[in-house]
Amino acid sequence: MLSHLSFVHLGATVPILMRQCALSAAIIVICCAALPSIASAEVKFAPLDQARIAQIAAMLPDKPHGFGVSYHDRAAWAKIMANPKFARAIPQAEKLLTETYPAWSDDLYLDFSRTGQRPPGEKMLAARQAWLAPLVYAECMEDKGRFVPTVNMVLHELATQKSWTLPAHDGTALNSYSGRAYFVELNSAALAYELSQALYLLDDKVDPKVRGEVTNALQKRIFDPLRETAVTGKGNNWWVFGTNNWNAVCFAGATGAALTALPNKEDRAFFAAMAERYSQNLVDGFGDDGYCTEGLGYFNYGFGRFIVLRETLWQQTGGKLDLFADPKIRKMAMYGPNTQIINDCWPAINDCRFGTKVSPEIMWYCSRTLNLGLRQYESLDVANSGNLVDGCMDAFPNSASEATIAGAAAAPLGLRSYYDVSGILIDRPASGSACNMGCALKGGWNNDSHNHNGIGSYTIVLGDQEILGDPGGPSSYNSKTFGPERYTAFKVFSSYGHPVPLVAGLQQMPGPKAKATIVTSKFADAEDTFAMDFKAAYPVTDLTKLLRTFVYNRTGTGSLTVKTEFSFSSPEAFEDAITTHFAWKQIAPDTLEFENGGEKLDAVISAPGPFTITTDEIDDVAPPAARIGIKLNQPMTQGTITIVYKPAAAN
Repeated sequence: MLSHLSFVHLGATVPILMRQCALSAAIIVICCAALPSIASAEVKFAPLDQARIAQIAAMLPDKPHGFGVSYHDRAAWAKIMANPKFARAIPQAEKLLTETYPAWSDDLYLDFSRTGQRPPGEKMLAARQAWLAPLVYAECMEDKGRFVPTVNMVLHELATQKSWTLPAHDGTALNSYSGRAYFVELNSAALAYELSQALYLLDDKVDPKVRGEVTNALQKRIFDPLRETAVTGKGNNWWVFGTNNWNAVCFAGATGAALTALPNKEDRAFFAAMAERYSQNLVDGFGDDGYCTEGLGYFNYGFGRFIVLRETLWQQTGGKLDLFADPKIRKMAMYGPNTQIINDCWPAINDCRFGTKVSPEIMWYCSRTLNLGLRQYESLDVANSGNLVDGCMDAFPNSASEATIAGAAAAPLGLRSYYDVSGILIDRPASGSACNMGCALKGGWNNDSHNHNGIGSYTIVLGDQEILGDPGGPSSYNSKTFGPERYTAFKVFSSYGHPVPLVAGLQQMPGPKAKATIVTSKFADAEDTFAMDFKAAYPVTDLTKLLRTFVYNRTGTGSLTVKTEFSFSSPEAFEDAITTHFAWKQIAPDTLEFENGGEKLDAVISAPGPFTITTDEIDDVAPPAARIGIKLNQPMTQGTITIVYKPAAAN
């Protein structure tokens, strides 16, 4: 359902989150590496239930099929060709006929193992994979045969290239590149489904020899290693038992490929049963309150692929196997709209890129299938020719497009969204009031997948502009991103890059022990008070108290007060911080002014003694952010730093 792109790997400066896209870009995703912390699986290894496999086999069609119909159905493809979003594939394919296919490069693939940099190898893989979708769509729409030779060439090239695995996932062992051992990962899973869909759509237009190369490659690189994990619990497919986005992405691709390409019904049922069982780990990775700890970007990507897995299984079994039957899915789906602060602005928590918005396509699908009543999404035209799987899923009838819209429209977002299990509060003004300021306040812990050490962090939106707060995730990853230097080599992952204190000169530590305890959650129409004890996040032995209290006031033009109380058994240094991507200046000894898009916000600071304003740049994010330190001039045993944020016009 959602292809999660990031063209920043190719040199752009802002992330692009799209659902329908070329597979060339789909491999360049922001979730492409082993993660620093992965919650333990709720569904652990156990042999698959043979009775359940037999039940699923009875649900499956005798012959495998993919999304949509093959090129033989000329009436159906005439309708597709009438859609400009798909018709544009023809000139794209025509252009490819005049170009030279991008060559495989050992040097570019091996660049990551030498330098730790990801773009060279990923760009090479992306360029080769980009040819498949437009050529297949063009041939299915035209049915003239002029694209067939090139399609067969591309299928041959992809089936026989040394690796489908992103170089960063092949590691220093280079098992995939060398052919010693394979495992299913983000790119190989996505490519497997695309190749299988291409074979299905083109049917007898695919050269039999080429078809054999593709099916043999699928067996060797995808089905055999995944079956080994299902039977023994071993192999490198750790994501089967993981709870992050990898679980959904890899299951969507590998399961879809199996159900589309494997001729034997029992084999298809085996992989469907595996996905049914272990995709529960992705669900378990969300909080019981529906919160996605990986952040909105990974919600778009991971949950988006969970939707593709759900639709695949639903269509293949005639609706009998439905991953949306779990009532928790509804809470997960509502994470998207419920984490909006105000005016189409979302917080960039953990590795979420700054400026990320919820995928409207996910909301379209979920609102229609789960009857969420999100009317602004339900009439969208989501079909697009970006890739073969998602494009055909939506261009042809599916469970969402065929759903009957019933019931009342969803109520507008209320004054707050509180994730009481995860410790996250989104505060909003009352509708129609003079207040046009909202905020996101973060408790939680420092053991999330794609974690940032940001307990106590916050984001403030004024009007339709984010003014300051959590700077979001990095522009790209490298070999250090998920290694032991994650929190020392990069400011953006550490608490130093967030609006939280330095305590006795020390930053927050990662891990499950670094956890906020919510001590106050007092909510009223006029004012919300949200307080957390986050002393456990800091490895400071003489720290006896660290309490952060947020008071969000909706009266007038609104305000947010951030009060941080500390105490030590002996005098220690203490420093609070504010982070922003935008313009700021000091307009008085105790006042800073922040501005973005014509919106201005003042921050009035009070401290227990003299303080110094320091500045530093967080330069490992895109765009760069400023860190503004509020450093007490003398060590203290106790004190309180209070920052009151108000729209500048209110002062």
